[in-house]
Amino acid sequence: MRVALPLLLILTLTACQTLRPPQDPVTTLDAALAAGDYGAAWQVMQRQGDDAPEALQARMRAAREAIVRFERDSIRQAQRLAGDGDWQQALGTLDQAIQQWPYGEPLPRARSELDQQQLASLVALRTELFADEAQWLHSQRAALDKLARYADPSARALSARLTRREAEVRDELVALGEWHAGQQNWRLARQALRAAASLDDQYATHPALAQAESRLSNAHQRARENRSETLREEARTRLARYRNSQAVPDLVSARHYIREHRQRGHLEAEHETVERLCRERFVRDNAEGDARYARGDYAGAYQLWQDVAPLMPDDAELAKKLDRTRRVMDSLEQLKADSNPGRQGTSE
Repeated sequence: MRVALPLLLILTLTACQTLRPPQDPVTTLDAALAAGDYGAAWQVMQRQGDDAPEALQARMRAAREAIVRFERDSIRQAQRLAGDGDWQQALGTLDQAIQQWPYGEPLPRARSELDQQQLASLVALRTELFADEAQWLHSQRAALDKLARYADPSARALSARLTRREAEVRDELVALGEWHAGQQNWRLARQALRAAASLDDQYATHPALAQAESRLSNAHQRARENRSETLREEARTRLARYRNSQAVPDLVSARHYIREHRQRGHLEAEHETVERLCRERFVRDNAEGDARYARGDYAGAYQLWQDVAPLMPDDAELAKKLDRTRRVMDSLEQLKADSNPGRQGTSE
């Protein structure tokens, strides 16, 4: 009888647990999302079948969207922190996000990419620091000569320390330069190996340095050619705009642009074209202005000459024509006013 009682108690407790109603998956899912535990939310969704109630399916769709937003926002925040140079916070943000959502691929991939970016940034900073130190050590060569003249043993010890440091910095810079060359970061490779060569002439002929110099020279040439082509394209566009509009301001704009970028863009052909167009337009409108003036259309002649004046701003003959025509128009206005004194008085 004593054995039967504990057995009965165990069976009763087991039955109670078996009869306990299962927790509502919607409630469990909402609780996991509210806690930011997207892994737990995913586990809840994985246990549901295709025949889940519509309300639960709607909540699961919303949960999947929340997970996607969480991934996107976490990655953006980490990238922003990395852009500010706060690598510890950036990587910590992704580590925390991965704890909250350990099943997706975007977060670990972003974490790996950010870690590589951190390494590249750190190596670049290391290169700059050692290059600066190499420059300082090189500037102290005269001090080494002075130290050699002292009899005190501490002078020899200091000289030996500086010499050892030169060798350490040189070796570090060579290793950095070779690493950058392997990454095809030719700018930093050149910076590191040039600094190493300043401490030891034998590295001036390092193959990676020669390769970096060649690559950067070619890249500079390509960039210069691309800039020239861009400038030429813009010059041609402005010339085409004038040919379509026949407006003097468009011609003035084209000439100003071509003159400004003539050397950098190698715009010799475009320069000859725009200057020829300016001369032709000036001669044509100047002659048309003369014809209008001869017909007594002083206002028309003045307007035409004034419009074309920017093409030849230093033309003394045109300046005289404008001045003469302005005086003629002023005289005509005065004669008109004198011949109508009554109208003038009425208007007053």
